[in-house]
Amino acid sequence: MKKIFSVIIVIAICLLFTGCNDEQQKFSLEEKYYEKSGFTELKIEDYNKLIEDKESFAIFIYQPLCITSYEFNKVLTEFSKKHQINFYKMTFNDMKETNLGESIEYYPSFVIIKDGELVDYLDANSDEDTEYYKNVEGFKEWFSSYVNVEEVENYGSSSDDEVNEDTKIDAKLEDVTYNENKINIYFFWGNGCNHCKNEFKFWDSIETEYGDYFTLHTFEVWGNQDNAELLNQFANAMGDEVKGVPYNIIGKETFTGFSENYEENMLNAIKNQYKNSYDVYFDETKKIESR
Repeated sequence: MKKIFSVIIVIAICLLFTGCNDEQQKFSLEEKYYEKSGFTELKIEDYNKLIEDKESFAIFIYQPLCITSYEFNKVLTEFSKKHQINFYKMTFNDMKETNLGESIEYYPSFVIIKDGELVDYLDANSDEDTEYYKNVEGFKEWFSSYVNVEEVENYGSSSDDEVNEDTKIDAKLEDVTYNENKINIYFFWGNGCNHCKNEFKFWDSIETEYGDYFTLHTFEVWGNQDNAELLNQFANAMGDEVKGVPYNIIGKETFTGFSENYEENMLNAIKNQYKNSYDVYFDETKKIESR
């Protein structure tokens, strides 16, 4: 009898100090992060200051114009609105310049920090972790296992204001000129993107035969924020929502992604439009100047 009683006492003590108290293991972010939804761009120096001040916060690590980052961003945006939590976001390249670069090797990722210390992060190279990328409930399962999450009343009862503005092409493009007998091609790509690499091979393969028909202008966007903004401006002018690269503008036609199936269509776009072609930069700039 005494032995049974002793076992019960031991079990009770174990439960008291371990698994029975998961709620006490959770923590809250700083109060200011619960005041509104959305994302705040985080610079390296600001991140270091947050760590120094031992704050508790969360960061979305993304690669600009990466389709996977784009899709995960939509999940996080809905989660942020639903639970009124504000997250930081930081580009993968900037993240590598911080102490997080010692742990995180792939993008996109999501990082939870408590009192200036790394608690956990999502690994884009882990099949188990990528399940949490797919929808709001999946992400909530992971995130709320560490951080206190509140349900917000009347979520979705009001719609966001839609802002309609005239498209402005205000970027300054060096070395780009207009030729009535050659079409300008605007090719936006990312360093390390395999589809982009294959597309470069395509342009090289048609240069000899069709080089007199087009001028290729390339803009790397993953490491160049100015070029990323230029892509957004051009895509808006063309009426496109760009989820990733490669992205191409050939006259009045656009192409997102690249495969061998695109080659014939892209070549036809050049051959059919190279004379007195529409040009997203020059034509849209003229429209603005004439207003």
